[in-house]
Amino acid sequence: MILGIVFSLLSSACFNINNLMEKRAVDMMSEITVRRPGHMVRSLLTSRLWLAGFSIGIVAIGLLVISYSLAPTVIVQSIFGAGVILLVLASRRYLGEHLTRREHQGLFVIVLALICVSSTIGAASPRSNAGSPAAVLIVSAVALGAAGLMFKTLRSALKDPSVTFGITSGLLYGVATLQTKAASVLIERHGDSGAIPVILSSPYPYVFIIASTLGLITFQTGLKRCRIAVVGPVTNIVASIYVVAAGMAIFGEGLPRSPILTFFRILGFALVLLGSWILAVGPAGTNAVTSGP
Repeated sequence: MILGIVFSLLSSACFNINNLMEKRAVDMMSEITVRRPGHMVRSLLTSRLWLAGFSIGIVAIGLLVISYSLAPTVIVQSIFGAGVILLVLASRRYLGEHLTRREHQGLFVIVLALICVSSTIGAASPRSNAGSPAAVLIVSAVALGAAGLMFKTLRSALKDPSVTFGITSGLLYGVATLQTKAASVLIERHGDSGAIPVILSSPYPYVFIIASTLGLITFQTGLKRCRIAVVGPVTNIVASIYVVAAGMAIFGEGLPRSPILTFFRILGFALVLLGSWILAVGPAGTNAVTSGP
């Protein structure tokens, strides 16, 4: 359990460094858009700074897989999600981004949600390695469809595109992260070396590639057009809550036995929705760009 927490902290740190480096890199690029994925990929792959940040992100994914095999999903994602606080502070210090009062309120509610979920650490029902590939695929397909629908709906409905890009890329990255969780279950069952052929014969690595590629395109466009102080936290929290909820349903990581702690777990999920709504209906910040993708 302790090692799982350590690897979660390291993964969160690497992801935040990755986000800051990628934001700095895309700010120096010409316009990139989801409508021109080829141009985006060429721009990203020719930037040394972006490639360095991307490499750190790959390390973060590896650390996340290890942490999943050592600790329950809710613990890993609660620690991982707490990194949004450092991301917001770093964006102010190194990128000069500023948030409106309402945006501060929305992020505060989201952080409060993380505290509620974190308060239930260690109180879950016994872990189970249940979870068939079919169940993972169904839940993933629903989330991918929801991501596309939300992007189309929210793009014209919200004042600040940061929330649109954050929610959409969060769902896409959440699907990718769910595949790493599923792969970690196979590692627990078959051991480090024995799990490799089993993982490669499963749908997990291929769904991971599809979801992470779509998430990458959406997130990089969001980084270019929006403030990382908003799009980054929303992406991380939506992905974290999705993985926790899906993990509870698929892998048998149930609600706490205590009714009080169960209340805090559910309250945490509700507060994430509330915080996202506060961000969504608030005025666009000074660095937000309102042009279409």
